[in-house]
Amino acid sequence: MPEITAAIDETGANKLLDTAIAQIGTQTKSGTGNLGPFVASYTVQGTLTNGSVDLIPPGTIRIVDLRLDWHIDLNFGIDLSAILPDFCLPQVCIDIPCVGTVCTPKICIDWPTITVPVSFGDFVKTTADFGLLISLSGGKWKVQAVIQGVPNLQFGASSAALLAAIGLAVTPLLLAIPFIGPFLAIAVDTILAAIAVAGVTGFLGPIITPFVSGIMIPIYEQPQLFRVLPAAGPVDPEVDITIDTIAADVAHNGNEDELVLTADISP
Repeated sequence: MPEITAAIDETGANKLLDTAIAQIGTQTKSGTGNLGPFVASYTVQGTLTNGSVDLIPPGTIRIVDLRLDWHIDLNFGIDLSAILPDFCLPQVCIDIPCVGTVCTPKICIDWPTITVPVSFGDFVKTTADFGLLISLSGGKWKVQAVIQGVPNLQFGASSAALLAAIGLAVTPLLLAIPFIGPFLAIAVDTILAAIAVAGVTGFLGPIITPFVSGIMIPIYEQPQLFRVLPAAGPVDPEVDITIDTIAADVAHNGNEDELVLTADISP
């Protein structure tokens, strides 16, 4: 039988995970992705907020409406060569007496890639199940809640507005290009409309999902060897104990489900 037992109900587990998830803080990642024919480099930040905790015996902590607030900074690249046809000035040759045939060089226009910065923010919610992981590393016992599987992220309705944000940022730059600006603006708007919400979800999913799919929530941490009673006087010895084993589970007790930690100790 374990020598130490600690248990909290769902109300206590909610408070515990509120604090633990808040301590994870803001996470940041960078990379590149494709949105239809366009390439974008990005830096995205994500912050988690606890939802409603449901303890499910044996061993599952379910968080309903776990929320991730995210903000993305994009450098959105539009390769004009993918929109405009290749254009070359024809080569012209003339015969010059006493000189021979002289030709002008063949000149082709290399359409540039326009980079447009776009910032956007939104949130996702999901229901996620966590298991309990216990480890002893570097002389410390750790109990963590580890997500099981990849949750289904429910993007907020305003995520579809990312297309509009891109359009608003791109259109003025394209319209400023002499002669072909209006054509380019119409072409890009048509491409963005074809991408639609499904394309945005496909773009954001691989970027946002890792913030949730790899989450590990710290629940308990304690040195394996620690002092429980300091010396009170010159003849009173200090008392140290060693935590030999730790177990964690979700158990049903009476009318409540509880998160239970047990420990075996030795002097």
